[in-house]
Parts: sequence; structure tokens; C-alpha cells
Amino acid sequence: MDIRKFFVNLKRKKDREQSSDSDDQQDEKMLKETQIQSAMSHEPGFITTTEDAHSQKVFHDPDAVASSHDDCTGVLSRPTSSNDLDQNPCSKVDDCNENDIGRFIGQASILSTEKKKDLLKNCWMPPKMYNFSEDAKHLKRKFNHSWLETYSPWLVYSRRQKGAFCKYCTLFPPNQSSFKGVLGSFIIRPFCKFKDIHEQCKKHIETHFHKAALVDARSFLESLPVDVQVNKYSQRVIEENRKVISSIISCIIFCGSHDLALRGKHYGEGILEDLYKLRIDAGDVVLRKHFEQGKRNASYRSVDTQNEIISICGDVLKADIIKKVKDAEAYSVLADETADVSGKEQLSIGLRYFDEEKNEVQEVFVGFTELKGLDAKSIAQTIDEFLTREELNPSKCVGLGFDGCSTMSGIDGGVQAILRKKYTKALFFHCSSHKLNLVINDLNALPEVRNSTGTIKSIITFFRESVLRRKLIPNIPKLCETRWSEKHKSIRIFVENFPTIMEALETLSREGNSATRKNAYQLHATASKSSFILCILLIAKYSALLEPVVNVFQSIALDAVKASQHIKRILQLLKSHRDDPDKITNEILRDATIVSERIGLEEDTAIAVPRIVGRQCYRNNHPAENPSEFWKRSLIIPYLDSIITSLEVRFAEENTLSFALSQLHPAHMQNMPVGSLKEACETFAQFYDILNIKNEIELWQQLWQNKSNVAELSVVDVLKDAKVFFPGTFRALKILITLPFTTCTIERSFSSLRRMKTWLRSTMVESRLNGLAMMSVHRKYVTDNLADFNNKVVEHFARNPRRLCFN
Repeated sequence: MDIRKFFVNLKRKKDREQSSDSDDQQDEKMLKETQIQSAMSHEPGFITTTEDAHSQKVFHDPDAVASSHDDCTGVLSRPTSSNDLDQNPCSKVDDCNENDIGRFIGQASILSTEKKKDLLKNCWMPPKMYNFSEDAKHLKRKFNHSWLETYSPWLVYSRRQKGAFCKYCTLFPPNQSSFKGVLGSFIIRPFCKFKDIHEQCKKHIETHFHKAALVDARSFLESLPVDVQVNKYSQRVIEENRKVISSIISCIIFCGSHDLALRGKHYGEGILEDLYKLRIDAGDVVLRKHFEQGKRNASYRSVDTQNEIISICGDVLKADIIKKVKDAEAYSVLADETADVSGKEQLSIGLRYFDEEKNEVQEVFVGFTELKGLDAKSIAQTIDEFLTREELNPSKCVGLGFDGCSTMSGIDGGVQAILRKKYTKALFFHCSSHKLNLVINDLNALPEVRNSTGTIKSIITFFRESVLRRKLIPNIPKLCETRWSEKHKSIRIFVENFPTIMEALETLSREGNSATRKNAYQLHATASKSSFILCILLIAKYSALLEPVVNVFQSIALDAVKASQHIKRILQLLKSHRDDPDKITNEILRDATIVSERIGLEEDTAIAVPRIVGRQCYRNNHPAENPSEFWKRSLIIPYLDSIITSLEVRFAEENTLSFALSQLHPAHMQNMPVGSLKEACETFAQFYDILNIKNEIELWQQLWQNKSNVAELSVVDVLKDAKVFFPGTFRALKILITLPFTTCTIERSFSSLRRMKTWLRSTMVESRLNGLAMMSVHRKYVTDNLADFNNKVVEHFARNPRRLCFN
């Protein structure tokens, strides 16, 4: 019995003997005395002891009292009410996380079984970037996040109480009959005397009540609730309910991972309902029983349940990805924007990191976000909100991969400029595939190239818009501006089948209706010109040279070294052609003569020179003595100059830090002076805080000095040799491989968006869209880990209260 209640009852008994007609007034007076005693017992410098028969008030020095309060092995007692829990005068109660341990101090006896389990497994932990200084304004020293790892798993921090607690002793406090006095810090009061935390933590874990609480917590987690142990029927019902929801989730996952529409026009129709029937026909007895005999208000077939399960699937996938990104040394952010069929602007976000477990680079899509504005500030805010929501460390962000439009790449007001103010170690990279496509588009500055490309588009469209005309020629892909590989493929197939195309145009110019004859005649006349024939042969020649590079640049494994090597090889070849233009000109003219003969043109017509005049504004008018000289000056040399200049300008090594990092690759540093290599290391060592690399670099160069075929090694291959003995170099190479040189992963997510959000499915909400998109894009991961993924979704679904019992 509480000593204070004893004296109150004693006094009450005496008063009743003296006056029996004033009971109500006396009760009120005693209640006030009890409140006064309770308040006085928590005043600084005041302790209530139970050693004597009478209650005594013992005053102490305030510092001594604070020390005794912080000593968890001191005097123990329980609080009289929940109002006594907030011992910190500066503690500010605000909207904290629902699993903040400070919300449940003194409530261990009234907490539900589910809530205790949730607190033991998912107790709130402050992120690494948490500002403890704000919580310690009234203290001399602030809390250190590393203490949570040192004394894990029992030590937790409460934002509500602004101090440290023992998770186990708070949820499983010692019995009052076993102790005398007051429960101290870590249990009912936050521990705030952080200068003594190591000493007090070591004392606390040696106490017998902490050891008892630890045993109780383990037994609690390992055992089922009492009501479930007593009633075996409940456990069987839970297992059946989980099988039911697992079957429903499996059908939804199948539809989502294969881009299938779930619902039909009316309720009870659609692919999902048909999958339920197919599963029942295949022998799923539990699902049949649930649909036939289960509660009508707990069938889990409604639209709301579908949306919730789809959203959970997306959240589970994203949580697995984010966990791996947090464990990585560094990460880069990829983003691009597109419009869906409903007219909403969707920002696709992806992350790039190096997975040490698989020893490979990962580029993963993590979701769509609807943009409220298309200005740089709105887009930057959307990206920053996503990274903050997922608690990704800003100091680990080393790259920003966007396209080259001014909104994204602007030096002063672009998205990359705004984000780099917060993500200071992030470098901006214009996507290499976009840059290579711009190099090809720059060739349109030449009139002959621009006109020839337009004619090719018109001819392909002319044949593809009619089924009958399409049968006259082989299938030629459309000359698409956004599908870079298809552009080169289309030109290659067009040139290979050019004689067949010309024959079909000639036939259609004489047959068919008037509109067909007119268009066919005009296209045939344009395609018969010498400038067109020479130009398509020139474009096809160098398109074949760029097509493999375009495909390589869409690879996830692309790094700075590979990209640089490919571009250097192309430039070297193009410059050799530019140094000897006569050879290329004669080769093109020879091929043009062969083509002209196959389509029935005379030799002089195929390579004829346009009329030279004194003044010409609309075409090339170079003075020349023969066709070879004319086409060399007017077409071959300008074409080569344009493509060489564009490659040099757009692929200049403008990011000095990324270029310096690439010097660690053996192909670059093998013949490099040691002084230059050390200078390059100093460039990035301070920026990325890799201070120990200066002592390793000379030995690292010697390791590769006499090795051959180093140019064929990728950065991932080089990493294996640096992992053990060169930690600084290993970290620098991981940063290098994380830098984003392409955003093709984000471009591919647009294709998934078009498959999912069609005209018939244009009104889906963002959570449903993201869930379906995650399952579609990460189809391989879902199918390879289907059982585990299904179980995670079931566990997540069972966390919320349901009409059926799942826990």
C-alpha cells in the first residue's frame, strides 16, 4: 500500500469518529491533501522515504537530488498519475510518432498485446539527421545518435520526453512489492544527464529488474497471447483468414505485374473476378468457402480493398529498395517528366546505387509523383520532398541525372542548381543518350540532311498508313525521335530496301486513286534526286557507326570510363575520315552509282551536280570542276565537321570531379605521372571526405603498372582488387560507378505508364498508379520472390484493424 494513502485513511478514520455528519466536506478536504502530497513529492530537492513509520520530508542539495534522479539504481516507486510523467520542465508535447516510447510511460498495465508487440518491434528511432540540439536547449550536453547503436536494442530515445528510456523496463516494469521507493530514469523519467550516460547505462543493464524485463520481453514475443493459447480454434481461424487474403493478394499481384486491368465495366466483372473463379476451379477450397459462406461485409473484393492492397504492394517494394539504397556508400537521383493520357504531368523518380551483395550497379524506379507546376522550383521541391520522406541522407547523394532542358539543367535557376544547395556533394549529369541524340539532331542544320530525313519520314508514313501499300514493301519502323535505337534501325532498313521502295512508288504513281498517284509521284521524284541518294547513303554509313553506341549508352552498367572510351573511339575514326575526305567521297559516289543503276537512273543523273550560278540562297553553290569535288565540299566535309564538333562540345569533360575520379581506372592512370595522379586525387578527396586515399594512390598505381588489357576492365572489375587493401580507393570507385551517365531507366518507366494508364483507365488515383507501376517495372523481382513478397504484403495488410482476425 502507498504510504501516503495509509496516512490519509488514518486521518479520515479519526475525523469520522469526531464528526459523522460532515462526510462529504471531509472527503473533499482529504482529496486536496492527497493532491498536495503528490505534487510535493515531485518537486526538485524533495524526496519521500518509507524507512520510518511516519512520513518525513527530507530536503537535499538540488545537484545531489538531480544525481539521485538520474541514477537508475537508486530509490524506486511508481507515479501516482499520468500527469506526473512529464518530469522535464522544458519537455514540449507535440504530435510525435505514434510509436514514440514517451507516449506510453506508466501505461504498461493497460497497453494491448498488439501495441506492446508493435512497440517492441517497431519502436520509433530518430533518423541520423535528427537535430538533438533543439531537444537539449535546457541541458549542457545533447544526445548522441551513436549511443542508440552502442546500447541497442534496449536504449531508445523519446522525442516527446526529450530523453532516453529503456524499452524493456518501460513496457515490463518491476513489481512494486519487490522494491522500495521511486522508479528512476530510463523507466518513468527520461534520462537527460548525458555526460554520465555510459556509466548509468552499464549500471542499468546490470540491475536485476532490467534482466527480468529482458526475459519477460523475450517470452512475450515468443509466446502467443493468452486468449489465443487457450482457444486453439482462434489460431485455426487466423490461419484460414490469412490463406484467404493471401489468395486474393496473389491474384492482384498477377494482374499488376502483367499490366492487366483488374476491374470491368460493372461490379463483379473483370480479369480479377475471373482469376478468383479460375483459382477456385483449380482447387482453392479456402477461397471458395470464404466467398460462399463468409461475411458479406468482409469479402475483401471491393474497390477500396483492391486499391489498398495495390498501394501496399508498391510500398513493400519501395521499402525494400530504399533499405538497400540506405546501406549503399552513395546514391544518385534520376528524374524525368511526362504527361499521361489524363493530361496530368507525372514526374518519374529513380535511384542509382552500387549493390555490394550482388557486386553490380542498380538503377531502380521508385515511383511517379504528380507535378503541381512545371517550373524548376516546383520540380525541385517535389524531388526534395520525396528524398526527405524516405529519410535518405543528403550527404550520400553524389549525382543528379536529368535531361538537358533549361528547366532541369539551368546553371542558376534550374532544378539541379536548386537541389545542389541542399545536396552539396551532388554533381549534375546531362543524360549521355540525350546528348548523343542531340548530336544527331545537330546534323539537321545541313539543308540536304534535313530535307532527306523529312523525305524518309514521308515515304515511310505513306506506306504505313495503308494496309494495301504496306504489303508492297518490307516492314520499316517509323522514324521515331524519342526511340533512339529505332531511328537508326529505320534508316538502315530503308537504305537496304531502297530499290524495292522506289519500284513500289513508281507502280503506285501509275495505279490507284488520284491522291495515291499524286503522292507517289511526288515522293518518287524527290527520292530520285542525286542529293537525296547521296545523303541517305552518307547518313546510313555513320548511323551504323553510332547505333551500337546508342545501345551501349542505354545500359545500366554504363560508367564514366566506358562512356569516355566509346566517344573517343568514334571521334578518332571520324577525324581520320575528315583528314582524308576524298576516300569517303569516292566510296559514297561509288555506292550511289550502284543504287542508281538498280532503280533505273542513268549514271550521269545519279551523281549530277546542280547548276552553278552567280548568286544562290537556297542550296549549296560551291564551285567545282567535277561531281566528286562538289559533293565533297557541299555534303561530306560539312557533315563530318558537324558531327565531330557536336561530339567534342557535348561530351566535353566538364565535370572535373567526375573526370578526376575516372583517373583511378587503370586504363587512365597506367601511364600517368604520379604527381598528376596525386593532384587529381586531391581534387575529389576533400570534396568527398576521402582523406586516406592520398596514402594509397602510389601503391594503387604500382599494382596496375605492368598488367595488360586493363582498358577492357569495367569499374566493377577494378573494385574487386581495391576492396581489402585500398579502402579509400574502394570508396572513391564506388562513388564513380554511382554517378548517373544515363537516365534510360526513367525513360523506360514511361512505357509502363502508357501500358497501365490508358484511355479506359485514365481516372486512377496516384497511390493505385504507383502500386501498379512498381509491380510492372519490378516484375522480375516480384516473380522471383513471390512467396516472400506475398507474405510481406499480408503482414502489412494485417497491421490495421479488420473485420476478420489476422493476428
